[in-house]
Amino acid sequence: MPNTTPESSLTRKVFRYLCLLTALANAGGNVGILLFYRPIFGLLGVPLPRDLFSFFFVSGFSFTVGVMAFLIYRAPEKNLNLLVIAAVGKAIYSFFTFYFFYEEGLHWFYRVFGVWDGAFAVIFLLFIIHLASSDLDALNRGEILPGLERPPTRRALLLFHSLTGNGSGAMQRVEAGLVRQGYAVDQKHVESTEPLFHFPFSLGEFVRIMVRAIFRRPTTVKPLGIAADHPYDLIVVACQTWFIGMGAPTEAIFADPANRAIFAGRDAAVVTVCRGLWRRTQAMTIRHLEDCGANVVGARAHANPGWEPARTFSLFIFLGAGKEGTPRWLGRFLQPQHLDEAALTDLQRFGEGLARRTTGRASALPTPSAVA
Repeated sequence: MPNTTPESSLTRKVFRYLCLLTALANAGGNVGILLFYRPIFGLLGVPLPRDLFSFFFVSGFSFTVGVMAFLIYRAPEKNLNLLVIAAVGKAIYSFFTFYFFYEEGLHWFYRVFGVWDGAFAVIFLLFIIHLASSDLDALNRGEILPGLERPPTRRALLLFHSLTGNGSGAMQRVEAGLVRQGYAVDQKHVESTEPLFHFPFSLGEFVRIMVRAIFRRPTTVKPLGIAADHPYDLIVVACQTWFIGMGAPTEAIFADPANRAIFAGRDAAVVTVCRGLWRRTQAMTIRHLEDCGANVVGARAHANPGWEPARTFSLFIFLGAGKEGTPRWLGRFLQPQHLDEAALTDLQRFGEGLARRTTGRASALPTPSAVA
Protein backbone atom coordinates (compact mmCIF):
# COMPACT_ATOMS: atom_id res chain seq x y z
CA MET A 1 0.00 0.00 0.00
CA PRO A 2 2.61 2.58 -1.00
CA ASN A 3 0.00 5.22 -1.79
CA THR A 4 -3.19 5.67 0.21
CA THR A 5 -4.36 8.68 -1.81
CA PRO A 6 -7.44 7.22 -3.55
CA GLU A 7 -8.28 4.61 -0.98
CA SER A 8 -10.72 6.51 1.22
CA SER A 9 -13.20 7.49 -1.51
CA LEU A 10 -12.83 4.12 -3.21
CA THR A 11 -13.38 2.30 0.08
CA ARG A 12 -16.56 4.27 0.77
CA LYS A 13 -17.87 3.48 -2.70
CA VAL A 14 -17.16 -0.25 -2.29
CA PHE A 15 -18.88 -0.36 1.09
CA ARG A 16 -21.92 1.50 -0.28
CA TYR A 17 -22.38 -0.96 -3.14
CA LEU A 18 -21.96 -3.87 -0.75
CA CYS A 19 -24.81 -2.34 1.26
CA LEU A 20 -26.89 -2.15 -1.92
CA LEU A 21 -26.06 -5.79 -2.69
CA THR A 22 -27.28 -7.06 0.68
CA ALA A 23 -30.30 -4.71 0.50
CA LEU A 24 -31.40 -6.34 -2.75
CA ALA A 25 -30.60 -9.82 -1.46
CA ASN A 26 -32.33 -9.40 1.91
CA ALA A 27 -35.34 -7.39 0.81
CA GLY A 28 -35.93 -8.87 -2.63
CA GLY A 29 -34.84 -12.37 -1.70
CA ASN A 30 -37.14 -12.61 1.28
CA VAL A 31 -40.14 -11.33 -0.67
CA GLY A 32 -39.44 -14.06 -3.25
CA ILE A 33 -39.11 -16.73 -0.59
CA LEU A 34 -42.29 -15.66 1.19
CA LEU A 35 -44.27 -15.74 -2.05
CA PHE A 36 -42.78 -18.89 -3.55
CA TYR A 37 -41.34 -20.86 -0.64
CA ARG A 38 -43.23 -24.04 -1.49
CA PRO A 39 -41.83 -24.51 -5.04
CA ILE A 40 -38.39 -23.24 -4.00
CA PHE A 41 -38.17 -25.61 -1.02
CA GLY A 42 -39.49 -28.48 -3.11
CA LEU A 43 -36.86 -27.88 -5.80
CA LEU A 44 -34.01 -27.77 -3.27
CA GLY A 45 -35.32 -30.56 -1.04
CA VAL A 46 -35.79 -28.25 1.95
CA PRO A 47 -38.40 -29.42 4.49
CA LEU A 48 -41.40 -27.09 4.77
CA PRO A 49 -41.33 -24.94 7.91
CA ARG A 50 -43.15 -26.51 10.84
CA ASP A 51 -43.98 -23.14 12.36
CA LEU A 52 -45.15 -20.71 9.69
CA PHE A 53 -45.40 -17.84 12.16
CA SER A 54 -41.70 -18.14 13.10
CA PHE A 55 -40.77 -18.57 9.44
CA PHE A 56 -42.62 -15.39 8.44
CA PHE A 57 -41.20 -13.51 11.42
CA VAL A 58 -37.59 -14.38 10.56
CA SER A 59 -38.15 -13.55 6.90
CA GLY A 60 -39.73 -10.24 7.87
CA PHE A 61 -36.80 -9.46 10.15
CA SER A 62 -34.37 -10.18 7.33
CA PHE A 63 -36.45 -8.03 4.97
CA THR A 64 -36.28 -5.15 7.48
CA VAL A 65 -32.49 -5.39 7.64
CA GLY A 66 -32.50 -5.22 3.84
CA VAL A 67 -34.48 -1.98 3.97
CA MET A 68 -31.99 -0.64 6.52
CA ALA A 69 -29.14 -1.55 4.20
CA PHE A 70 -30.80 0.38 1.37
CA LEU A 71 -31.18 3.48 3.57
CA ILE A 72 -27.52 3.15 4.54
CA TYR A 73 -26.60 2.91 0.85
CA ARG A 74 -28.53 6.12 0.13
CA ALA A 75 -26.88 8.16 2.93
CA PRO A 76 -24.23 6.31 4.96
CA GLU A 77 -23.14 9.20 7.20
CA LYS A 78 -26.74 10.12 8.15
CA ASN A 79 -27.62 6.51 8.97
CA LEU A 80 -24.64 5.45 11.06
CA ASN A 81 -26.97 4.30 13.87
CA LEU A 82 -28.88 2.11 11.41
CA LEU A 83 -25.57 0.62 10.30
CA VAL A 84 -24.79 -0.34 13.89
CA ILE A 85 -28.25 -1.92 14.29
CA ALA A 86 -27.92 -3.79 11.00
CA ALA A 87 -24.47 -5.11 11.96
CA VAL A 88 -25.74 -6.37 15.32
CA GLY A 89 -28.88 -7.85 13.72
CA LYS A 90 -26.89 -9.76 11.09
CA ALA A 91 -24.45 -11.02 13.71
CA ILE A 92 -27.29 -12.31 15.91
CA TYR A 93 -29.06 -13.95 12.97
CA SER A 94 -25.82 -15.63 11.87
CA PHE A 95 -25.10 -16.89 15.38
CA PHE A 96 -28.49 -18.51 15.85
CA THR A 97 -28.45 -19.97 12.35
CA PHE A 98 -25.23 -21.81 13.06
CA TYR A 99 -26.40 -22.78 16.54
CA PHE A 100 -29.53 -24.46 15.19
CA PHE A 101 -27.60 -25.93 12.27
CA TYR A 102 -25.21 -27.80 14.57
CA GLU A 103 -27.56 -28.46 17.49
CA GLU A 104 -30.88 -29.09 15.74
CA GLY A 105 -29.82 -30.37 12.31
CA LEU A 106 -31.09 -27.33 10.42
CA HIS A 107 -31.06 -27.85 6.65
CA TRP A 108 -27.98 -26.59 4.75
CA PHE A 109 -30.20 -24.13 2.86
CA TYR A 110 -30.43 -21.97 5.98
CA ARG A 111 -26.68 -22.14 6.58
CA VAL A 112 -26.17 -20.19 3.35
CA PHE A 113 -28.07 -17.30 4.92
CA GLY A 114 -26.01 -17.64 8.10
CA VAL A 115 -22.76 -17.38 6.17
CA TRP A 116 -24.06 -14.39 4.20
CA ASP A 117 -25.17 -12.50 7.30
CA GLY A 118 -22.00 -13.35 9.20
CA ALA A 119 -19.89 -11.94 6.37
CA PHE A 120 -21.99 -8.76 6.22
CA ALA A 121 -21.83 -8.30 9.98
CA VAL A 122 -18.06 -7.97 9.53
CA ILE A 123 -18.47 -5.75 6.44
CA PHE A 124 -20.84 -3.44 8.31
CA LEU A 125 -18.42 -3.27 11.24
CA LEU A 126 -15.59 -2.21 8.93
CA PHE A 127 -17.88 0.37 7.30
CA ILE A 128 -18.70 1.78 10.75
CA ILE A 129 -14.98 2.16 11.44
CA HIS A 130 -14.53 3.89 8.09
CA LEU A 131 -17.39 6.34 8.61
CA ALA A 132 -16.46 7.11 12.21
CA SER A 133 -13.04 8.32 11.07
CA SER A 134 -14.02 10.04 7.84
CA ASP A 135 -12.29 13.26 8.95
CA LEU A 136 -8.97 11.46 8.45
CA ASP A 137 -9.51 11.36 4.69
CA ALA A 138 -7.40 14.47 4.11
CA LEU A 139 -4.46 12.93 5.92
CA ASN A 140 -4.74 9.73 3.93
CA ARG A 141 -4.77 11.71 0.70
CA GLY A 142 -1.26 12.74 1.63
CA GLU A 143 -1.93 16.25 2.93
CA ILE A 144 0.32 17.80 5.56
CA LEU A 145 -1.81 20.11 7.72
CA PRO A 146 -0.53 23.40 9.19
CA GLY A 147 1.44 23.23 12.42
CA LEU A 148 0.86 25.23 15.56
CA GLU A 149 1.87 28.86 15.90
CA ARG A 150 4.81 28.40 18.24
CA PRO A 151 8.55 29.03 17.92
CA PRO A 152 10.04 26.15 15.92
CA THR A 153 12.91 24.23 17.49
CA ARG A 154 13.59 22.01 14.46
CA ARG A 155 13.81 19.00 16.74
CA ALA A 156 11.64 15.90 16.44
CA LEU A 157 10.98 12.85 18.57
CA LEU A 158 10.18 9.48 17.03
CA LEU A 159 8.21 7.31 19.45
CA PHE A 160 7.55 3.66 18.62
CA HIS A 161 7.53 0.01 19.62
CA SER A 162 8.76 -2.59 17.14
CA LEU A 163 8.67 -6.34 17.64
CA THR A 164 10.08 -7.61 14.35
CA GLY A 165 11.99 -4.54 13.13
CA ASN A 166 9.44 -3.55 10.51
CA GLY A 167 8.39 -0.46 12.45
CA SER A 168 12.02 0.45 13.18
CA GLY A 169 12.81 0.39 9.48
CA ALA A 170 9.84 2.62 8.74
CA MET A 171 10.84 5.19 11.34
CA GLN A 172 14.44 5.25 10.13
CA ARG A 173 13.19 6.44 6.76
CA VAL A 174 10.96 9.09 8.36
CA GLU A 175 14.02 10.23 10.30
CA ALA A 176 16.07 10.38 7.09
CA GLY A 177 13.47 12.67 5.55
CA LEU A 178 13.39 14.96 8.58
CA VAL A 179 17.18 15.16 8.81
CA ARG A 180 17.42 15.94 5.11
CA GLN A 181 15.30 19.04 5.76
CA GLY A 182 17.41 20.22 8.69
CA TYR A 183 15.74 18.54 11.68
CA ALA A 184 17.58 17.04 14.63
CA VAL A 185 15.88 13.76 15.50
CA ASP A 186 15.81 11.57 18.61
CA GLN A 187 14.30 8.11 18.80
CA LYS A 188 12.51 6.67 21.81
CA HIS A 189 11.80 2.94 21.79
CA VAL A 190 8.74 2.00 23.84
CA GLU A 191 9.55 -0.94 26.10
CA SER A 192 6.92 -3.12 27.74
CA THR A 193 7.40 -4.10 31.37
CA GLU A 194 6.12 -7.59 30.50
CA PRO A 195 8.60 -10.16 29.12
CA LEU A 196 5.79 -11.47 26.92
CA PHE A 197 6.35 -8.82 24.26
CA HIS A 198 9.50 -9.97 22.49
CA PHE A 199 10.38 -11.64 19.19
CA PRO A 200 10.76 -14.41 18.25
CA PHE A 201 8.31 -16.00 20.66
CA SER A 202 6.87 -19.42 21.30
CA LEU A 203 3.49 -20.60 20.00
CA GLY A 204 2.02 -20.24 23.49
CA GLU A 205 3.28 -16.67 23.79
CA PHE A 206 1.87 -15.82 20.37
CA VAL A 207 -1.55 -17.18 21.34
CA ARG A 208 -1.49 -15.14 24.55
CA ILE A 209 -0.61 -11.96 22.64
CA MET A 210 -3.32 -12.70 20.06
CA VAL A 211 -6.04 -13.28 22.68
CA ARG A 212 -5.05 -10.16 24.58
CA ALA A 213 -5.14 -8.10 21.39
CA ILE A 214 -8.62 -9.37 20.52
CA PHE A 215 -9.98 -8.52 23.98
CA ARG A 216 -8.00 -5.25 24.20
CA ARG A 217 -6.23 -6.27 27.41
CA PRO A 218 -3.66 -3.54 28.14
CA THR A 219 -0.03 -3.80 29.14
CA THR A 220 2.33 -1.37 30.85
CA VAL A 221 5.50 0.24 29.56
CA LYS A 222 8.63 1.60 31.16
CA PRO A 223 8.56 5.35 31.93
CA LEU A 224 9.35 7.36 28.82
CA GLY A 225 11.47 9.85 30.77
CA ILE A 226 10.31 12.78 28.63
CA ALA A 227 9.59 16.01 30.47
CA ALA A 228 6.54 18.11 29.67
CA ASP A 229 8.80 21.03 28.69
CA HIS A 230 10.79 18.96 26.19
CA PRO A 231 12.35 20.76 23.20
CA TYR A 232 10.57 18.86 20.42
CA ASP A 233 8.17 20.75 18.16
CA LEU A 234 7.16 17.51 16.39
CA ILE A 235 6.41 14.02 17.70
CA VAL A 236 5.98 11.13 15.27
CA VAL A 237 4.26 8.07 16.74
CA ALA A 238 4.42 4.73 14.93
CA CYS A 239 1.96 1.99 15.83
CA GLN A 240 1.60 -1.62 14.74
CA THR A 241 -1.76 -3.11 13.86
CA TRP A 242 -2.64 -5.98 16.17
CA PHE A 243 -5.92 -7.63 15.16
CA ILE A 244 -7.53 -4.45 13.79
CA GLY A 245 -6.37 -2.36 16.73
CA MET A 246 -3.36 -0.67 18.28
CA GLY A 247 -0.41 -2.68 19.48
CA ALA A 248 -0.67 -2.94 23.26
CA PRO A 249 2.70 -1.29 24.14
CA THR A 250 1.93 1.79 22.03
CA GLU A 251 -1.61 2.04 23.38
CA ALA A 252 -0.18 1.84 26.90
CA ILE A 253 1.58 5.16 26.35
CA PHE A 254 -1.75 6.95 26.18
CA ALA A 255 -3.26 4.94 29.04
CA ASP A 256 -0.81 6.57 31.47
CA PRO A 257 -2.02 10.08 32.44
CA ALA A 258 1.57 11.07 33.15
CA ASN A 259 2.34 10.98 29.43
CA ARG A 260 -0.41 13.35 28.32
CA ALA A 261 1.69 16.47 28.82
CA ILE A 262 4.31 15.15 26.39
CA PHE A 263 1.92 15.66 23.48
CA ALA A 264 -0.02 18.72 24.66
CA GLY A 265 0.54 21.76 22.47
CA ARG A 266 2.85 19.91 20.05
CA ASP A 267 2.54 18.96 16.40
CA ALA A 268 2.27 15.22 15.91
CA ALA A 269 2.17 12.72 13.07
CA VAL A 270 1.23 9.05 12.86
CA VAL A 271 2.82 6.14 11.01
CA THR A 272 0.89 2.88 10.89
CA VAL A 273 2.77 -0.30 9.99
CA CYS A 274 0.69 -3.35 9.33
CA ARG A 275 0.19 -6.59 7.44
CA GLY A 276 -3.39 -5.82 6.50
CA LEU A 277 -6.22 -3.67 7.88
CA TRP A 278 -4.90 -0.42 9.29
CA ARG A 279 -7.66 2.20 9.40
CA ARG A 280 -8.87 1.53 12.96
CA THR A 281 -5.30 1.47 14.28
CA GLN A 282 -4.59 4.80 12.65
CA ALA A 283 -7.84 6.32 13.91
CA MET A 284 -7.23 5.13 17.47
CA THR A 285 -3.71 6.55 17.51
CA ILE A 286 -4.83 9.92 16.13
CA ARG A 287 -7.74 10.16 18.60
CA HIS A 288 -5.40 9.44 21.50
CA LEU A 289 -3.05 12.18 20.33
CA GLU A 290 -5.89 14.64 19.91
CA ASP A 291 -7.26 13.80 23.36
CA CYS A 292 -3.83 14.64 24.78
CA GLY A 293 -3.91 18.05 23.08
CA ALA A 294 -1.62 17.32 20.12
CA ASN A 295 -2.12 18.92 16.72
CA VAL A 296 -2.03 16.04 14.23
CA VAL A 297 -0.50 17.30 10.98
CA GLY A 298 0.00 14.10 8.98
CA ALA A 299 -0.48 10.35 8.78
CA ARG A 300 0.80 7.47 6.70
CA ALA A 301 -0.24 3.81 6.65
CA HIS A 302 1.69 1.09 4.85
CA ALA A 303 1.19 -2.65 4.65
CA ASN A 304 3.62 -5.34 3.65
CA PRO A 305 3.49 -6.25 -0.04
CA GLY A 306 1.85 -9.44 -1.25
CA TRP A 307 -1.44 -10.98 -2.30
CA GLU A 308 -4.26 -12.31 -0.17
CA PRO A 309 -4.86 -14.76 1.39
CA ALA A 310 -1.18 -15.71 1.15
CA ARG A 311 -0.13 -12.53 2.94
CA THR A 312 -2.26 -13.29 5.98
CA PHE A 313 -1.15 -16.92 6.17
CA SER A 314 2.46 -15.85 5.67
CA LEU A 315 2.20 -13.53 8.67
CA PHE A 316 1.11 -16.33 11.00
CA ILE A 317 3.77 -18.65 9.61
CA PHE A 318 6.41 -15.94 10.09
CA LEU A 319 5.33 -15.26 13.67
CA GLY A 320 5.30 -18.98 14.47
CA ALA A 321 8.63 -19.76 12.78
CA GLY A 322 10.36 -16.65 14.08
CA LYS A 323 12.03 -15.83 10.78
CA GLU A 324 11.18 -14.96 7.21
CA GLY A 325 11.14 -17.51 4.37
CA THR A 326 10.47 -20.55 6.57
CA PRO A 327 9.57 -23.29 5.72
CA ARG A 328 11.29 -23.14 2.35
CA TRP A 329 9.06 -25.73 0.72
CA LEU A 330 6.22 -23.18 0.65
CA GLY A 331 8.30 -21.21 -1.83
CA ARG A 332 6.58 -18.24 -3.47
CA PHE A 333 3.48 -18.67 -1.33
CA LEU A 334 5.34 -16.96 1.52
CA GLN A 335 4.96 -13.19 1.22
CA PRO A 336 7.53 -10.59 2.40
CA GLN A 337 7.32 -9.59 6.04
CA HIS A 338 8.75 -6.10 5.66
CA LEU A 339 7.77 -2.92 3.86
CA ASP A 340 8.94 -2.67 0.27
CA GLU A 341 11.16 0.09 -1.09
CA ALA A 342 8.21 2.03 -2.51
CA ALA A 343 6.65 2.29 0.96
CA LEU A 344 9.95 3.24 2.59
CA THR A 345 10.57 5.91 -0.06
CA ASP A 346 7.11 7.34 0.60
CA LEU A 347 7.86 7.46 4.34
CA GLN A 348 11.06 9.37 3.68
CA ARG A 349 9.11 11.88 1.60
CA PHE A 350 6.60 12.02 4.44
CA GLY A 351 9.40 13.01 6.82
CA GLU A 352 10.50 15.74 4.43
CA GLY A 353 6.94 17.00 4.17
CA LEU A 354 6.57 17.14 7.94
CA ALA A 355 9.76 19.18 8.21
CA ARG A 356 8.44 21.66 5.61
CA ARG A 357 4.99 22.03 7.17
CA THR A 358 3.58 25.52 7.50
CA THR A 359 2.32 27.07 10.71
CA GLY A 360 -0.89 28.89 11.45
CA ARG A 361 -3.09 26.77 13.68
CA ALA A 362 -4.20 27.97 17.09
CA SER A 363 -3.09 26.08 20.18
CA ALA A 364 -4.28 22.48 20.42
CA LEU A 365 -4.18 22.36 24.20
CA PRO A 366 -6.98 20.11 25.47
CA THR A 367 -10.01 21.38 27.30
CA PRO A 368 -10.39 20.37 30.97
CA SER A 369 -12.98 17.74 30.00
CA ALA A 370 -10.59 16.21 27.45
CA VAL A 371 -7.79 16.04 30.02
CA ALA A 372 -10.08 14.27 32.47
